[in-house]
Amino acid sequence: QFDRLREVEIKHGRISMLAVTGYLTTAAGIRFPGAEDIPDGFAAWGALAKTQDGCNVLLQMAFFFGLAEIVNRPAEWADVTPEFPGDYRNGAIDFGWDKQTDEWKMKKRAIELNNG
Repeated sequence: QFDRLREVEIKHGRISMLAVTGYLTTAAGIRFPGAEDIPDGFAAWGALAKTQDGCNVLLQMAFFFGLAEIVNRPAEWADVTPEFPGDYRNGAIDFGWDKQTDEWKMKKRAIELNNG
């Protein structure tokens, strides 16, 4: 039970950090080409829903969220055991994590928990 709650905590922390980054990016006025007139913040949802292209963007977002939820799970079929709750590498993505010391890994995981 604790590991499941920790996994959910980490996942929500990661999503929150990405959301803040996206919010700050759009609040700074950075937009994709063709989306310059879309407002920032929560007003973007209503603006997107008013046009067909915006509805397509919302549909793409929904499919991406679903795909991310499916992919970012422990892969029982791959015979890979997660090293810790929230470890979604599934034996495919490493970025040098396995080459680090246990002390370094614990420090980075603590930083993520404290910031997430």
